[in-house]
Amino acid sequence: MGLSDYELKLYRELQNWEETFFVEETNDFERMYDYWLEQSIELIPDELRERFFNNLDQWLFYVQNAIQQSQNVNEKIELILTQAQIHNNQIQTVADLKLLPIEQLNHFANQQISNHQLLSLFQGGMSGSGHTLLLGADLPLMLTINLRAVQLIGSTYGYDMRYPFEMMIALKVFYCATLPKRFQKMFWQELMEEVTNASIPFLYEGNEKITDASWLTRPLSQILKGWFIYLFNKKKETSNSLFSIVFSAGINYAITKKVVSFAKRFYQYRLLQEKLDNH
Repeated sequence: MGLSDYELKLYRELQNWEETFFVEETNDFERMYDYWLEQSIELIPDELRERFFNNLDQWLFYVQNAIQQSQNVNEKIELILTQAQIHNNQIQTVADLKLLPIEQLNHFANQQISNHQLLSLFQGGMSGSGHTLLLGADLPLMLTINLRAVQLIGSTYGYDMRYPFEMMIALKVFYCATLPKRFQKMFWQELMEEVTNASIPFLYEGNEKITDASWLTRPLSQILKGWFIYLFNKKKETSNSLFSIVFSAGINYAITKKVVSFAKRFYQYRLLQEKLDNH
């Protein structure tokens, strides 16, 4: 299957994006922060450190699996398939979505992107209200919203998240999207090689280890945001509450925008590369 003129143009745009997006010079502050974080992690005994990251990985796997099996996600996928059947009545499964032109798949993906950005904006605003329960739920809810977004975006491009391979790839896309940019290029290359060289496209046979010290920047940032909002709202002033709501909503929206944009490009690139390889 060759590429249409539009697909070829998009493929070249994605190649240009790949060449420029990951280019970033590390400044002294970032190097100092990386060194401080690495040294802090090294102070933790090996067994305890390994257990921590293993438990963190297991928690992410659990959340990923729970999202995939949720009725709401299944209903959204069924809705996508129903909309797709209007354009091609041969479409019955998620994998069949690849039969559609990528322009139509982009439309489905953009719907998911808009929905999850609004959801993240709302959730961030609720957390910014300063309520202790909502602040405590901010990090797990943000992880859930963004993992869910990656799953649904991947599904719109014809990748069935019921397969262990696709679930793991979606988790790694989320991980890569939330890494500091200075760490993303190497992981992106590993991710692209993994989907290109997979011997069995349904079973996952690669490295199941996900998190490490370099990724902790993102959850630590969310925790610091929650701490700032908590202190800011202790003054009980209306202006402070409004500011913290806007502040929290803006940060969560920006994170989700970054994740969904990254996920969309990854699945576009992957699909177009598959079409080229199978031509």
